[in-house]
Amino acid sequence: MTDQPPAGHQDNKSQNNSSDGHTPPAGACQRFIHHLELSTLLTVVGIVCLFATSVAVVLIAPRYVDPTWTSPSSDFQVQMYEVSDPHVYISSPTRTRPDLQFVQHLVKNFTLLSFAESEIVRIIAPPELEKYITRYKDPILKLTTQLLLLRHPKASEETETASSKGFDASAASQKLQAQLQEKWKEEHAGAMEKGIPKIRYQIYELYAPEGPEAFSVGDPDVIIENWVDQNFTIVDGTSAQAYHAHDGVIYVNNPIEYRVHKFSSGESKVEWRFDPHGDPIKSVAELTAEPLGFRSRKNLIEMGEHLYAIEGCWYCHTDQTRTLVQDVVLNGSDSYPAPPSSPNEYIYQKITFPGTRRIGPDLSRVGIKRPSRDWHKGHFWSPKTESPGSIMPSFKHLFDFDPSGTGKATVGVPSYQFEALFQYLMTKGTRITPPTEAWWLGKDPIQTIEIIEGRK
Repeated sequence: MTDQPPAGHQDNKSQNNSSDGHTPPAGACQRFIHHLELSTLLTVVGIVCLFATSVAVVLIAPRYVDPTWTSPSSDFQVQMYEVSDPHVYISSPTRTRPDLQFVQHLVKNFTLLSFAESEIVRIIAPPELEKYITRYKDPILKLTTQLLLLRHPKASEETETASSKGFDASAASQKLQAQLQEKWKEEHAGAMEKGIPKIRYQIYELYAPEGPEAFSVGDPDVIIENWVDQNFTIVDGTSAQAYHAHDGVIYVNNPIEYRVHKFSSGESKVEWRFDPHGDPIKSVAELTAEPLGFRSRKNLIEMGEHLYAIEGCWYCHTDQTRTLVQDVVLNGSDSYPAPPSSPNEYIYQKITFPGTRRIGPDLSRVGIKRPSRDWHKGHFWSPKTESPGSIMPSFKHLFDFDPSGTGKATVGVPSYQFEALFQYLMTKGTRITPPTEAWWLGKDPIQTIEIIEGRK
């Protein structure tokens, strides 16, 4: 009789084979799937929590941060970016017109204007415009939102504006010049015998141009802006624009109309040049279109920021003055240390470049340290010439042509790309506080020394 295996023997053998790794038991598979599902769930929950935390940090937390760190550093900074930059226009240099032209866009009921006399400048006007003139030695500066301009005095038959009809500015100017000369002689008796030359006074006529906007000759200085925060009054009140009610305001002083003369060149192209007796510019569209081709400082700064990024300037240059003695002294001086960088300096930028590598010098205060356009032209053209030992590459592609063989110039004509980079760099360190509180004058309104010594 053949022996039969015990009941269940075959099943035990199968289980033993499964335990050797050949066929996993059903319970193990279920446990693995259960752990996998739990891991997936935890991952999803973690991602949701991370996203929620990011949203909270970005949208909610800033409300509880010191607002001075996330708000403009001053009314001056707000007005520079939102009021001044969009209304300052700069031309592009060419081979035939290498000098830059600066134009200020004036808008009625928006731009603040002053018409202030000085020791050698006097202003005449029809009776209805007299109230807008700040006379010599008047302690209160008068500002206005009315659109007015200065020009060389004209006879009544030469005037083309309604405000000057019947007012013979030429005759009034001659009379005032004679009175001023006579007064000067009385106050400086014997001056001519001593070799002291008499003063020839500059006399301008104040008039109201036609239309709601005009264009005046601008100031090429990119650092110092006309700013007043005491002893001033706005003749028309402060209700026209929000910034008019600030404690300090940016204004345009003694604007003279910008005019151009257009002509055809030998290449059948329309050329132009500044001409005080030329044609007025009628609109921003005309100013920015060919052949004039002006660009606003606001657009140039934005373009300069983009070029700074794509040219890789941030590879070698930082844009952050740290709260270290070597930083504030290097970017300032022992007497006038530069303020450490704070977030509110960057709020008008689309990209910020604090950086970590200082192969080249830090640029956060370059607008004060290197304000010269000519220096930057030479530096971008040939860095080693301006900074011996520099390893910075040449940026000749920012210039329109190589002057070799074309003239005596040693540097090419910079393109609008160079001007864009230059205007962007000039925002570094120059717009933290108003000129009246400038740190480089030792005013130190943000208490730099206290910050670096840990007392603030």
